[in-house]
Amino acid sequence: MKPGYIKKIQAKSRDLTVLPMGLDSLVVESRSDDTHNHMVKVQFSPDGEVRTACTCAWAKYHGVACSHTMAALEHLAARKGRSLSFWLSEDDARRQKQRIFYMVNERNPDDGVWITSRAG
Repeated sequence: MKPGYIKKIQAKSRDLTVLPMGLDSLVVESRSDDTHNHMVKVQFSPDGEVRTACTCAWAKYHGVACSHTMAALEHLAARKGRSLSFWLSEDDARRQKQRIFYMVNERNPDDGVWITSRAG
């Protein structure tokens, strides 16, 4: 399931603290529960697909692109001097004329989120 208000979630994700825990794992703070954080795993494939897994309730019930995964991906992009934007449709992403990735929803591959990357 895609988030309905992706730009609102993206804005929320920019305020979350992220700590790397290895090559593909990151800890992202939870704003709804001060005593817990969420683990996010990220995998990149050579064809531009991004696979993520998060321990939050949204991800648990088959959601893609929670604020924690967005924060983790933004953190990784910032380390390379890049900035990301998230889009609900491929057309919206292509209009940006930037490098494009696709965040796959493992349960429904046609229900993912598009990501653009720009210098930033």
